[in-house]
Amino acid sequence: MERKLRIVFIGGGAVNFGGGEGPWDHASRLEKIEGIEVVGVADPDVDRARGKLAERSHEMYRDAEVFGDFRKMLEKVKPNAAWIGVPPNAHGVEEDGLDIEVRCAAAGVDMFVEKPLSAFRPERVRPVAKAIAESGVTVSVGYMFRYSRAVAEMKRILAESGGAPRAFSGRYNCAYSGIRKPEWWDVRMTGGLIVEQATHFVDLARFLGGDVELDSVKATAIRGSEPLGRLGDVPLKEDGERFDDGVDPTNRHACATTAVWKYASGAVGSLVHGTLLHGGKYESELEVWADGLRLVLVDPYGDCRLLVRRPHSEETETIRFADDDSYLEEDVAFVEALRTGDRSEIRSSYEDAFKTFELTWAITDAAE
Repeated sequence: MERKLRIVFIGGGAVNFGGGEGPWDHASRLEKIEGIEVVGVADPDVDRARGKLAERSHEMYRDAEVFGDFRKMLEKVKPNAAWIGVPPNAHGVEEDGLDIEVRCAAAGVDMFVEKPLSAFRPERVRPVAKAIAESGVTVSVGYMFRYSRAVAEMKRILAESGGAPRAFSGRYNCAYSGIRKPEWWDVRMTGGLIVEQATHFVDLARFLGGDVELDSVKATAIRGSEPLGRLGDVPLKEDGERFDDGVDPTNRHACATTAVWKYASGAVGSLVHGTLLHGGKYESELEVWADGLRLVLVDPYGDCRLLVRRPHSEETETIRFADDDSYLEEDVAFVEALRTGDRSEIRSSYEDAFKTFELTWAITDAAE
């Protein structure tokens, strides 16, 4: 009988256990994979963590303990792997208490790390990347769109056409009315929304187009301190205050950012990111051009479809992707890597994710 994989969750919030404004929830995906035993959940809010466990009936939680400190959990339960889903300012550097990845690596614990790698600047995160590389542990970073069937089809069509990408364009507009996380509204807690949110599209820009020349990046933004940076539908707290009340305008996120860059291949790229929509539905799409080829990925978070105009054709084909769960696929790939030792199906290593992290900061800095 195969030995069960002993795992822990570091972070008892929405990313690991569902809720909030997104479709994530690693716990429910892991319940679909056999041979997993949850031995611990660490979160400073132990009552929340206990509540999340109480909501689950799957047998894999039977022996799970709750801890207020991830360090005590690692020492006591000695897991094989950790799913790290905490706020961006709570991990990713060497400082005590924020050194989750470093301590896991030192303990030989493999890691699934949710994006972004941190809220702190790349120079502070780089030593963590070095420690992980030297430790030899297996790490996967949660860029789930790399596991999307639609993105896989885009790469297949690009390869089949024989034409290298010439241009990439990403457009992402967030619906902000229901975002009730105080830290989301303060760039000091997230690194800014290019680092925290647009990172998925920045990562796809690299995944589809290759490495970017960081010194080529140019960007501009509507800052939170500018008149157009004041938004009208910010949700209210229980006391009636807006979630961005009390945040210095210079620390409010940019409500719109545009960026352009040059790829190492010679191709060009661009991104427009905004937090300007009301309600709960985001609008997002990305486009790739090659010689004779146009690919448009529409609504990858929802009704995902791919528009394809092929070489020597003036017709546009629509390919739909129903029942595609890239969150499940990234968890399956990580678990299989842990069981077999074969990391080839992990599509976002820490080393590669660090390059995306650097690019998000290059855009953020260029927009200042």
